[in-house]
Amino acid sequence: MKKFIIAEICVLLALAGGFWLGRVTGDSTSYEDYYDNADKAWAVVKALDEPPVTLDSPDTNRLRKVRAAYREVFDKFPDSLWADDAIYQLASRIPRTDEEAFALFRRLINNYPDSEWADDSMYAIAFASYKIAEDLKRTGTLESVDSYYDRALSLYKQLIALYPGSDLSDQAQFNTAMCHYGKGELNIALSTFDTLREPFRASPLLYQILYVTGEIYLKKQEYENARVEFTNVVDSGDPDLAPLASFGIPQTYLAEGKYQEAIDGYQKVVDLYPDTKAGQDAHFYMGWAYERLGNYDEAIAQLQKAIELYPRNENAANSQVYIGQIAYASEDIASAVDAYQKVADNGTYDYDNRRAAQYWIGKIYEDNGDTDLAIEAYQKLLKNFPEPHREASHQSNNITENHIQSLRSTGF
Repeated sequence: MKKFIIAEICVLLALAGGFWLGRVTGDSTSYEDYYDNADKAWAVVKALDEPPVTLDSPDTNRLRKVRAAYREVFDKFPDSLWADDAIYQLASRIPRTDEEAFALFRRLINNYPDSEWADDSMYAIAFASYKIAEDLKRTGTLESVDSYYDRALSLYKQLIALYPGSDLSDQAQFNTAMCHYGKGELNIALSTFDTLREPFRASPLLYQILYVTGEIYLKKQEYENARVEFTNVVDSGDPDLAPLASFGIPQTYLAEGKYQEAIDGYQKVVDLYPDTKAGQDAHFYMGWAYERLGNYDEAIAQLQKAIELYPRNENAANSQVYIGQIAYASEDIASAVDAYQKVADNGTYDYDNRRAAQYWIGKIYEDNGDTDLAIEAYQKLLKNFPEPHREASHQSNNITENHIQSLRSTGF
């Protein structure tokens, strides 16, 4: 029986195959053909699901049929060999953050506690809860973040206690520390990771532990400790974590105000890992470090180079804004406006960044007494960016037709 994997960095969801023998209940008139019919229904759904259909399959009609076929197996044959398999496979074809998937996983855990899929199901709910919390935190929706972290923590601990021999037990222990980290409980997370170092010394998770420990030390402003952890990861040569840890080292210097050391570190990342996300990001951060040193020409040159090389990088828009800020601080109005306009006119950038950039163009002209150009820029703001900035207090939300009319009437 094929198993399905949750594909996410630091997350492994794969267990060995096997069967669970269900309880014997049901209508006595159906006993004669019950199990034969269950086997036939399972054979039909497995044929229909070959090759396995996925959530992102373009053949949505086939996906619907596969889902219906799996549901038929456990609805009609809940005491068969295949009921728990069918529940798990159906739940795996529904988005992990969907309440229906949670309900199916809970049904499997409650009704088939000895199933080979029980620990998978518990892990799936825990991980989905963690992901919801992380997504809410990224979007700034903080009302119920801790409740999702707490649900994940509870389920991870339950999995560890109930299924100590599970292939997922180690990952669950690691993820309990990640939940504390997500909640901002840095000392608890750090202590949890410390307890895992020795038992996980031969585990692939060891360098993940060291890397996240370095991140925690960075947040705690314990920069030397952070560099020690990041260096250990770099020395490991881990293909995924070594570039990130190498980038983490100059991040500690930047936070510490040691800007030349940061620049040297970012250059090392660029040289060693040019084809990685860390290598891309290092180009941008070098520009910011040069600005902190007061080397504005080099900062602008470095940022422009980074934007040219990696226009789709998430730092590109902010770097273009930064160029505008540096230019304006240097009283180079033309270069500042040009930089902001490149942000406002770039449809690939975030709406709020573009709206804010268009606002600053108008604001620069207004502050410098060029009323006509300020009015033109503000009119473009209202036309091209009709929706307000998501930050209610953002200055761009104060630009209205009344403000434009006021500029016209005063000539300033």
